[in-house]
Amino acid sequence: MKRKVVVDTDTGVDDALALMLLAADPDVEILAVLSVFGNCHGDRAADNARYVLDTCGRQDVPVYRGCDVPLKQELKLSSGVHGDDGFGNTGLRPAVSVPTEPNGIQVLLDLVNEHEGEIDYLALGPQTNLATALQTDPLLLERLKSVTIVGTLGPALYNDTEPWADRRFRVSRDPNVSFDIDAAQEVASRPGNVTWCGPYVTRQALVPENFFLDIAASTGYAPAELITKISHDYAGFYSRSYPQPDDARVMGINDSLAVATLLRPDLVAGAVQRPLATFEDPETGERFLAGVHPEKGETRPQHRVIFDMDFNGVLEMIDETLRRPLPWR
Repeated sequence: MKRKVVVDTDTGVDDALALMLLAADPDVEILAVLSVFGNCHGDRAADNARYVLDTCGRQDVPVYRGCDVPLKQELKLSSGVHGDDGFGNTGLRPAVSVPTEPNGIQVLLDLVNEHEGEIDYLALGPQTNLATALQTDPLLLERLKSVTIVGTLGPALYNDTEPWADRRFRVSRDPNVSFDIDAAQEVASRPGNVTWCGPYVTRQALVPENFFLDIAASTGYAPAELITKISHDYAGFYSRSYPQPDDARVMGINDSLAVATLLRPDLVAGAVQRPLATFEDPETGERFLAGVHPEKGETRPQHRVIFDMDFNGVLEMIDETLRRPLPWR
C-alpha cells in the first residue's frame, strides 16, 4: 500500500527539491499540496508547487491555496533568501495559476475524514494551515498518522535560556516558527505523533552547489535543471552567510531532511522526545520554540525533536532521485 502524504509548503528552492523527492517515490501517493506564505507570498507558493510538479510530470497531484497571512502577527517573507517569487527571481510560472477555491484547509479536513489514521502530513513552511485546521478539528494531529514539521531550534541544553545563540542560527534562526509563532505554539500544545526537524539539524547540511550542477549537466533531466535555475541566488546567500574554503559555493537542503525523516527513518541519527517551550530574544523580541527537558509531573505533550541525520545517506537519496529519468509515476 502506498504511503498517503499531504504536503504543506511555502514553495521556495529547498521546498522544490523536497517536492521532487516525494514526487519521484513510487511508494508515495501525494493526496494534496497546500500552499502557505513564508519563502514568498502564498499565491506564488501555490504556483511554484504547481510548476515543480508539472516539471516532474506529476500533473495528477492537486495543489490548493492555504493561508496567505499569519494568525495574528504581521506578515514576513524570506524574499532575501529565495527571491521575491520564491524561485530566485527567475519569473517561472505554471501555464495555469492555482485558483483560490477550493480552500486548502477544507480539503485537508475532508481528506482526514476520508483517510483517518492514514495520512502523513509534511509541513515545510509556517504552521498556519495546521493551526487553522485545528480550530475546526482540535483532535486533528491525533487523527493523522504522523506530522513532520520543518521548525524549532532543536533540543535545548539543560537549563538553557538562550537556545537561539547557537552559531547555526546567526543568519536566519527559525523562520517557519517565528513567522507565525502563534500557529507554532498551537501545534506544539497538541498531542500527536509529531516530529520537528528544524535548523539545529538542517543547518548542519550545507551542500556544494556543484553537486546539483554536475547532475544537471550529466543528465539533462528537467527536475535537476530546474533546481540549478532557481538556486543560483539561493546558493549565493548561503555562501555569503557560511563562507567556505576557496570561496566554494554551498546551499541548504533544509526541507529535504524532513522528507528523508519521513520516508527513510533509518537516516535519522539522533532524536529525543521533548515538550516544546517558547523562548524570546530580548534584543529583537523574536520568539522561538525549542525542545526542553520534561519537568517533574510533566503534562505538556511530548513531540520528537531531530538533532542529527545521516547526511551522506540523504545526499545519496537526492542524487538517485535527480538522476532518475521521467516519467515519475
